[in-house]
Amino acid sequence: MTTPEPPPLYDYARSRAVLIGGWDYDHLPPVASATRNSLDRMAELLQSPLCGWPRPSGSPADRLQVLRNPRRRNNLPDDLMRWFEDAADLALIYFVGHGRLYGDELCLALAESPLSGSAQKTTGLRFSDIREALEESEAVTKVVILDCCFSGQATLPRNTLSAPAITELTHCSGAITLAATDAYRTAWFEPDSAGGYPQTHFTRYLVDAIEAGAAGHPHGVSLETAFAAASAALVRDGKPRPTQSVRHHAGRFVIAGGPARHRPLPGRPDAAPGEAAAGSGPAHQDADELFRAALALEMDWDTTAADLPRIQSMYRSAAEAGHPEAMTRLGMILEGRAQERVKGTRHGDAVTPDLDGALHWYTRAARLGSSHGAYFLGLFHEDHLGKWPEALVWYREAARDERNWAARKALAGLEDRMARGLGPLAHAGDFGKTGISAHQQEQQSQQDGESVVFSMRANEQGALVTRILAGDAGPDVVATVQANFQRWLRDVWGGDQNLAMAFCVQALAEACGGLRGEWGTLSPKDQSGLVWFFSLLCLPTRDSVDGDAAAFRHQVRDAGRRLQDLARTANTLRGQP
Repeated sequence: MTTPEPPPLYDYARSRAVLIGGWDYDHLPPVASATRNSLDRMAELLQSPLCGWPRPSGSPADRLQVLRNPRRRNNLPDDLMRWFEDAADLALIYFVGHGRLYGDELCLALAESPLSGSAQKTTGLRFSDIREALEESEAVTKVVILDCCFSGQATLPRNTLSAPAITELTHCSGAITLAATDAYRTAWFEPDSAGGYPQTHFTRYLVDAIEAGAAGHPHGVSLETAFAAASAALVRDGKPRPTQSVRHHAGRFVIAGGPARHRPLPGRPDAAPGEAAAGSGPAHQDADELFRAALALEMDWDTTAADLPRIQSMYRSAAEAGHPEAMTRLGMILEGRAQERVKGTRHGDAVTPDLDGALHWYTRAARLGSSHGAYFLGLFHEDHLGKWPEALVWYREAARDERNWAARKALAGLEDRMARGLGPLAHAGDFGKTGISAHQQEQQSQQDGESVVFSMRANEQGALVTRILAGDAGPDVVATVQANFQRWLRDVWGGDQNLAMAFCVQALAEACGGLRGEWGTLSPKDQSGLVWFFSLLCLPTRDSVDGDAAAFRHQVRDAGRRLQDLARTANTLRGQP
């Protein structure tokens, strides 16, 4: 008996999909081949047997519209309104390219979009244009996928911004917005120098998750399941965490079919992103299937807490059968990392931490060649045991996998801290001797205390702050500095100090080594003081904040001073010693 092909996942004749990509900009930095390849890959996914969309003919009546490098906004909002007005089943829009912020408006940059100024709103596609087009659509399910900087603006609760979110505004039974990053961070892409088929990271991981999920689920893969898998893989590999917002049933919307309609795509393996191929044959296939099933349960954010003991049991069975990635995930549960996600719920203590067990499984996974096992083994040695030399060994082993960005950042952070005589991370506690002698630390501290930090900009504000630090400033200088700061908040950030500080903390944390580097050695109070001092000294704009933070960090390093000392000076300066 022949198994019939399953019916379409949705009625394409009653649906619309619009894919927009930009890479050839007149004024903005180029993004090489990554966005073009990502646009092509998303179009290829929708047209593949997994999704089944008809190939566009170039006609305005096509149910799938692919827009490559549109020049400017012009009639695009009207086109979106027209394309989506007759969508009764699914309305989907995807954008990949530069994202810009102007005031509280997310602008999707098009070819003629400028680097700054109000013309960003007149030349680029505003997110409000998308929102209005979807509001008018009668589609049952509405999907927005944004692969650009600051795309998380589209998922924010609207109590802080003027315009309502897609999930709050659309009059339908389901809406979902998937964004490459949070509201104040940039999205990442692979440069041409990476070779192969460079893509933007979010699209690569999301499509990988959809393809792998469709191959492993008989009833297809939902958007929320695919997003959860992609998000976990991105965070695991040290890339920006994506964000989402979901209304009603939209997260369960099946975007791609299961094995009955799955056709492997040329050059695209069916393995999940980063999954190790440890052995072959029936026994390994059983372990692999068990691992996949456990991972799918763990990625289900609504039921993970209740199912954690069951997930642990499934991972243990796969680990005992020799699956390295199952060993790593089991170690994460035993260490207590999975419980962090459900802390404060009635299931928060569903699995009692077992540090000895976590160390055992991390070690086995690492010795079987799992870069993720090696990475978490390095974290364990650093955070729990305070054994920095051992942590370095395993970070270096994990960093041999070029995709494991988290290991590379941890390695760079630890090497920098050891070279500068810094102690453990703030969250790791005092582990006693850490490989840096007390004499070295005392010598470093004395050297740091003699240094003076000055502004990297030869401007009035930097000179005035330097005078205040040197004790050579009267009340008039202090008043001028405060007035400049308030003017900066008003003119550059629209008076929104929280927004300004959010940009500053993201940029400064990244420039100062991140959570595994020198930044991670600071207490929350010291981090807050340093961000305040950076903003007061540099008065950064949205466009300059990343460069200003990097220059600020170099100035501190060149002056031979530790961030902690500077942070405490800053707290004293603002009256919070």
